[in-house]
Amino acid sequence: MRNGMSSRINDSTGESRTTLLRVGVLALIAALVATAVWLGARGRTDDNSGADKTPRDSSSQTGQQGRNVSVDQVDQVAPEAAPPDGVVIPTGADQVDGYPTQFPQTDLGAVALQVEVAKAQVGFDYDQAGAVAGLYANPEDRAVFEQRARDAVALRRQQAGVPKEGDVPPPASYAVTPIAYTLEELDPGYYAVNLLSYVTLTTANGNVSDGLYAGTQLLRWVEVDGVGDWRLVQGSTADSEHLVSTGQPKAVAPGTPQYKQAGWTPINGAPQ
Repeated sequence: MRNGMSSRINDSTGESRTTLLRVGVLALIAALVATAVWLGARGRTDDNSGADKTPRDSSSQTGQQGRNVSVDQVDQVAPEAAPPDGVVIPTGADQVDGYPTQFPQTDLGAVALQVEVAKAQVGFDYDQAGAVAGLYANPEDRAVFEQRARDAVALRRQQAGVPKEGDVPPPASYAVTPIAYTLEELDPGYYAVNLLSYVTLTTANGNVSDGLYAGTQLLRWVEVDGVGDWRLVQGSTADSEHLVSTGQPKAVAPGTPQYKQAGWTPINGAPQ
């Protein structure tokens, strides 16, 4: 846990110096519903998170059109009440270019994919962002998510004060740590997953800001090339309208009454 971030979140006066962000600036892959807040700024010497900010290489993915498969085997394993130390998120059984794939056919498997998407979409590289989006998206929606990912990179570059194209000068960086989730089953094998994450943005001139980001994605169990896995899907207009009308959890700090009221479920091992 970042000490600077922790003290800023738990400071009872923090709300007065919190400012709303343009949501798109913190978009990992532009979500259907999202909120974001800055928690404050600090010097680089305060950042002792130890987070690995090394980008991973990935090539663009191609494949056949995905199709829905039998979903009567999607197990409901997410607890109704989170244990004190948070919910353990499963991992993928395989990897593609270092990115986990083949998540369990469970409701927590959908959360696991959303967590990996968030962790992977943190850099300033357009091709890397597009490749990750293409890897995790339903083939029918791949172009949409690849474009959203590239748009998010452009906004992150703008927020960090770095050139729109080309190399990114140090110490500019962008790190994401998922800390909690909510889960809603829309249909068998089809979920809305809202993920709450800590975000640390370091600008080109060394200013470091911590924030919270909450974003909702739609995920469906889909078979691609004969292999079933969770995939990002664009969803229908009706799906989007449902999420907006019912309201999604806001980006609020753990330990606050608003956090509990929003129904966030903490992730095991994540800073709280």
